Amino acid sequence: MEDRSQEILGVATFFFILTWLTVGLRIYVRGILHKGWGQDDWHMFVTLIIFTMYLAFQIVAGVHGTGRHRWDLSDEQARIALRYWYLCEIFYVLSNCTLKIALGTFYLRVAVRRWHVWSIRLLMIGTVLFSFIYFFIVIFQCTPASEFWNNHPASNKCIPTKGITHALSVFNAMADWSLCILPFLIVLDLQMSPRTKNLAVGVLAFAAIGSTATLVRMAYIHTLSNGPDFLYATTDVGIWSTVELGIGITACSIATLRPLLHATTWHLEPPRAPKPASPTSIPTTATEPDLERGTTSDDLVPSVAQGRVSTVIARPLALAKRGWARFSVASQTHVVEEQEFEDKEWTISRRHSVAVVEAAVAELPPRLQLSESIYRSFVRGSIMSLRELLREKWGNE
Repeated sequence: MEDRSQEILGVATFFFILTWLTVGLRIYVRGILHKGWGQDDWHMFVTLIIFTMYLAFQIVAGVHGTGRHRWDLSDEQARIALRYWYLCEIFYVLSNCTLKIALGTFYLRVAVRRWHVWSIRLLMIGTVLFSFIYFFIVIFQCTPASEFWNNHPASNKCIPTKGITHALSVFNAMADWSLCILPFLIVLDLQMSPRTKNLAVGVLAFAAIGSTATLVRMAYIHTLSNGPDFLYATTDVGIWSTVELGIGITACSIATLRPLLHATTWHLEPPRAPKPASPTSIPTTATEPDLERGTTSDDLVPSVAQGRVSTVIARPLALAKRGWARFSVASQTHVVEEQEFEDKEWTISRRHSVAVVEAAVAELPPRLQLSESIYRSFVRGSIMSLRELLREKWGNE
């Protein structure tokens, strides 16, 4: 007796743990560590909830017969397995749609040029429309809907879904690869070092890595037309559907964890002795100790909310140690990043950013210089005045 149900259960359990772990870390970074919670995080959280329901239905289907031949199952087992397979298909469409929306809003946080923004929005709109159509086709593919599990989805009372499933897979792959190419175009115009650009492209493109599983899944879509042995024939479709969504959620969440990695590696580094700082200039490179060692790329924040901004670096320890000092930017600022944006949140890598601020220290407390005070008081003041009086007196006499 061939039984592949354990494969389905194993894959579903693995991605349940993996997705909740990575999305949980994402929530910690964006909500607590970074405090930059955005719409993409809400969309990813909704995707995780829908995907969890999909996994629950798939596990129930696997327990009752998915992955086994029809002749090895009772009628009741086959009916339960097919009913939950039907629910899995519905929640697969919903998960895929919300995942693309989460990925698109993630890219919108860093997109600057108008055509970048509109390209992402068009992909998101196309995904929603296509998923909406496919969602209703899946629900009403059989008349009545119970024909799906009372008989099988390839009966005369059900419309074939192989064609629309192929079309959805092709559209998903095209959308994923388009979102993989966009990071290169987004980062191309930014004023960064080549190493920083490569890192940014890798992080952004990694979020769209789920397209690889989409291509593999397409090779097994033809098994959807195998009605009599549907539960066993479609095992690979079920497995790769889970892999596609699981990898997409995991990759999109890992792409947001760089601040956590930076904070973790910093605590493992030995402390370095501070270097003396010049009173008139404050070097603020990523390797200079004038910046707090815990400072991450999130401390490079725009100074205003709209228009043209110049990135400045916060929390210089050299000035923090002089609690009485007040300083003003004087003459020269080497801008780390300068871009046009509208209400966008920016995070720029501090490791490869250099900013030099010429600062003029003003309103410092008076220095106590005893020798100069004595000289002014007695030599230039009292003694010199006495000499002048004597000269006037002797001159008059």
